[in-house]
Amino acid sequence: MSNIRKGKDYLMNDFTELLKNQVFNEDANGFEPRAMENLSINGSASQKIKTGAVVQTNGDILFRLYAPEAADVRIDFSGTHIRTQKGQIITMEKKEDGFWEYTLPYSSRDVGPRDFIFLIDGAAVLSPYLPVYQRSHRLNNYIEIPDPDFTLHYINNVPHGSVVYRTYWSEVYQEWKRCLIYLPAEYNHEPAKKYPLVFLNNGGSENETTWFSASKIHYILDNLIAEKKAVPMIVAMTNTMAFREEDKEQELLWGWRDMIINDTIPFLESEYRLYTDKWNRAICGNSFGGVAAGLMGWSHPELFGNIGFFAAPVRYENIWKKYEENTHMHWMVENGDKVGEQYKVLFFSRGEAEYLTNKNLQMDDDWLSRNGILRQDCTHMRLYAEDFTHDHSTFRRGFADFCKLLFKDEERHLGQHDPRSHKTAT
Repeated sequence: MSNIRKGKDYLMNDFTELLKNQVFNEDANGFEPRAMENLSINGSASQKIKTGAVVQTNGDILFRLYAPEAADVRIDFSGTHIRTQKGQIITMEKKEDGFWEYTLPYSSRDVGPRDFIFLIDGAAVLSPYLPVYQRSHRLNNYIEIPDPDFTLHYINNVPHGSVVYRTYWSEVYQEWKRCLIYLPAEYNHEPAKKYPLVFLNNGGSENETTWFSASKIHYILDNLIAEKKAVPMIVAMTNTMAFREEDKEQELLWGWRDMIINDTIPFLESEYRLYTDKWNRAICGNSFGGVAAGLMGWSHPELFGNIGFFAAPVRYENIWKKYEENTHMHWMVENGDKVGEQYKVLFFSRGEAEYLTNKNLQMDDDWLSRNGILRQDCTHMRLYAEDFTHDHSTFRRGFADFCKLLFKDEERHLGQHDPRSHKTAT
């Protein structure tokens, strides 16, 4: 298992240079924070809007919210776990000008995208001046905290791909579904070229936009491809939290699985220039999305030759109710030394802080080891530092490292015998 540790604690660092990257300038106006400078509160030109959350040059974050009539204003970090604080809900201090303020000290234990929501006299309130993403089954404001050990999500002077939102009909659900798709920068300039496909699943309580908004996977891919650390690929993000009423009685993910096989893959292959063999197709995800990747990848090796688990259990009985009936899992138990015949890459990543307290992950590693899967060349493990836990600073690292391994050999196993024929899930 590869253990990737962070460098020194950056408490005394000067982040002036890092903060010049535009990834830190994102707010409700996109890349135009200066557009807020000429706005005012209650029509008073003398009282400029200086509200939201701003990263200081020493890494501290200054939170400011204008609520002159409020009796109590707090910041709720409970969805993201700011571990340097004793409590996840922090009380702000009221100033004479009607603003409430709080400064969150920088710590290398809490880096990357951190979501929060303001509580004004007990009511949950979003700041209209800060970006949002979906987590904890709701929209949250978030702030990007400098992470000097990981900068692949920065906006650099490289060719940039595009992210498109597509709507397609699902026969399985009998309704329209959405899919967020990343296309590499060269896609429109290489009309004869085909591309491999990666399905990237969101975690529980998130949706198909979270990987894009929180982890900035489009910039990660732009940088990896420009540095030739990853091959150009297309990435599709659907909403893993797509449950049908009947699924509650059998398997929560069966509807989503059937949709991917019968609706999503055919739609993508009809609209984009994709390789259609299993070796040029991968599926991965964080947390619940990793469980979904396992359900699909383990059950359908004829469709997916690469699987990635980012802080996600391989087996999760509360979700996979009929796990013991999965015949392919039994095949793996009996033939662990042959998994390389069915999978090119099996990737597992997690933060050490979570791993040490998560019995599911520990039992999974024992299961993988006992059945000989960990010893195979196709299996890759990453353990990220003692401070990393279940959040997008860990997830984005796993995604980047997974992409570096994918689709590297030119032949990509083309022509090898698939152990199972393509069958529609029922």
